[in-house]
Amino acid sequence: MNIDKRVRASEFMNLLSVGRTKFYRMLKRGELPKPIKLSEKDVFWHESQVKKEVEKYKQESDNIACT
Repeated sequence: MNIDKRVRASEFMNLLSVGRTKFYRMLKRGELPKPIKLSEKDVFWHESQVKKEVEKYKQESDNIACT
């Protein structure tokens, strides 16, 4: 059985290479998936979900760099 690791907001921000303000703006706009909330302070994403998002944004930034 393969269980996804929990990824917290700070790690997600680092993987996307964005700051706190931009990260939460992206969440608010629906550009990132909503987190799983166990409580008001216990918030996370599953690692598999984060990997998909990081790959998506990596491809977009590679396309911009090549133009």
